[in-house]
Amino acid sequence: MKLDSDQKRVELHVHLDGAIRHETIYDLMRKNKMKLPGDGSFEALSKALTVTEPKDLANFLKPFGIYIQALKSLEAAERVAYEFCEEMTKNKVAYAEARYSPHNFLPEHQKEVSKLSGLKQVVEAITRGFKRGEEDFGPKVTSILCGFNGDESVDDVLKLAQIFKGEGVVGIDMATKQDLGYNPEEVKLNSQAIRCYEEARKCGIHRTLHAGESGGPEMVQRALQVFHAERIGHGYHTLEDENLFQNCLRDRVHFETCPHSSILTGAVKLDGHKKHPIIRFAENDANFSISSDDPTIIGKWVDSDYQLLEEWGLNAQHFKKANFNAAEASFLPQNEKAELLEVIKKLWT
Repeated sequence: MKLDSDQKRVELHVHLDGAIRHETIYDLMRKNKMKLPGDGSFEALSKALTVTEPKDLANFLKPFGIYIQALKSLEAAERVAYEFCEEMTKNKVAYAEARYSPHNFLPEHQKEVSKLSGLKQVVEAITRGFKRGEEDFGPKVTSILCGFNGDESVDDVLKLAQIFKGEGVVGIDMATKQDLGYNPEEVKLNSQAIRCYEEARKCGIHRTLHAGESGGPEMVQRALQVFHAERIGHGYHTLEDENLFQNCLRDRVHFETCPHSSILTGAVKLDGHKKHPIIRFAENDANFSISSDDPTIIGKWVDSDYQLLEEWGLNAQHFKKANFNAAEASFLPQNEKAELLEVIKKLWT
């Protein structure tokens, strides 16, 4: 792994389908003759895509509905993957695990012909984009495939992760209704999702899971005990259960934290002098890393997340530790992880 001395960050929680340049979305929407917001200008689209005021997760996710149909081609899939690598270089990232729902890129006609075959082509296209991007820009990027608790997408991503294990796909992820603010008592555990995660564990497929973002600490507990997740996406509300938090510290549970999105989704409300959970994580030497989540929607990439944390009081030692944490918690094979750790060690000294 040969990188510039400035490329020393590891980003573990960034959604490829939420990390697309506004210029690319504008181009793809025009090519697909899609209705553009406002007066149809690039400026109007960019404004519509960017969430600037905190509200809730549902509001944060609304901009996806504007452009998601424009992604449904193999050409678009490969393009956004390639461009993502260039953005990683600009943001000093040596290695990233980009998660995405293959279904968001699946051409409409493939749903009727052969969905699995079409999804395989999507993963292949994105992997090509990442490989070309690595050759041209330097950063290594692998894929985490995302499903949704409660539908067949979880089955699909498990099959794809099995097919592409060792070929660019390093794990699976799942978003859950429980963590979108639903009362956990109202949403029954989905046996299909549990079965998929158990099968992934048996097959040696790595597993992360969104939990404790909008949902409470019980969602983190569920992710760890029921789904046997190896990492927690977000996890801010873990702090509401001190016993759970202490157990996570003891077991070195890895939290994929995203500073800007944590505020904009309403997951964290900084009222008065309340500390952000990431600051508490840092103070307690919790196992956490720093990521951007959805740069398209936030209007900022991960470099700005580091800047925000610096404003909140984190320093170079915190950032060094967070990136070692990220490298250690990455889903790379052991030999590649060892190489990444050597690179990070060299670049942070």
